Amino acid sequence: MKELFSTDYVIYNKESDKPIFFTNVNEIVIYGNKLEADDDCIVNEVAIPCTELPQHWQDKLLKQINSKTN
Repeated sequence: MKELFSTDYVIYNKESDKPIFFTNVNEIVIYGNKLEADDDCIVNEVAIPCTELPQHWQDKLLKQINSKTN
C-alpha cells in the first residue's frame, strides 16, 4: 500500500474545496515538485503538498494511487 508524501504537490482551490483533476480520467493531478505546480496555478489556486489537503481529499488521492498499484 502506497502513502502520500510531502514532496508531491497538488493544486488546490480553497474557495471551492477542490484540487485540480485530469478531465479525461477524473483523477487528481499530482506534481513532482512545487515549481511545476505553481506554473499551472490560476486565480484562487495554490500549490500545496498533497499531505496538506483536507482529509477527505487525501483519502480520495490515496485510493487513486493505490488503485494503480493493484
